[in-house]
Amino acid sequence: MIKIKLFGSLRLKTGCKGLEADSQEVRTVKEACVLMADTTGMTLAEYKNCVIMLNGKQAKISSKLSDGDELVFLAPSGGG
Repeated sequence: MIKIKLFGSLRLKTGCKGLEADSQEVRTVKEACVLMADTTGMTLAEYKNCVIMLNGKQAKISSKLSDGDELVFLAPSGGG
């Protein structure tokens, strides 16, 4: 299983803390983004624009996932 977590404004916007996904069905970060978009109602583009962490390190959309991985989505911060 892959643990997918949402933090910050993403959690507030979706009302979802995260979910677990089968590592046989979700094999890349992009596939996880698609799953989250389908589950939460946010768009795929919104997930692709997030800061994405895989096991504590920043991940690319093409990063491969394995059983036991933890994927975290953080909203990009704005400022000025």
